[in-house]
Amino acid sequence: MLNNDHIIKSVPFDYGTIELRSDNIITYYPSKQVDKFTVPHLKKMLPILLDLADGKTVPYFSHNVNLKSIDSDAKTYIMEHMPKFARAFAMTEKSAVTRFMTHSMLTLWKPPFPVKMFKTEEEAFEWLKQNA
Repeated sequence: MLNNDHIIKSVPFDYGTIELRSDNIITYYPSKQVDKFTVPHLKKMLPILLDLADGKTVPYFSHNVNLKSIDSDAKTYIMEHMPKFARAFAMTEKSAVTRFMTHSMLTLWKPPFPVKMFKTEEEAFEWLKQNA
């Protein structure tokens, strides 16, 4: 973690861990077996994200290096609910598939906040701090 940032609250669940950091960034680290987003997955995440955001929109980071697919219902769910808690969104990725899925989704959905993909967490967190 950069500087003196630390975890304020950590919530493990079936699909990974969601955390609130001292710099007010919410992070999601999927379990190793998670390689796609589905609506049931997202429905378990949303109450945790809303609780940690505490009624505000905050910078949000997702570690998507293992992401291989996202179905259309999941995309719709994300488009509908992410603006409830995210003020800026950064993700890490390591594949052309993830980049293609994300760019395709952003072509159809113009989020009301900045979105950017990164190769490293450090770059993502620095960008979130500057853009949120």
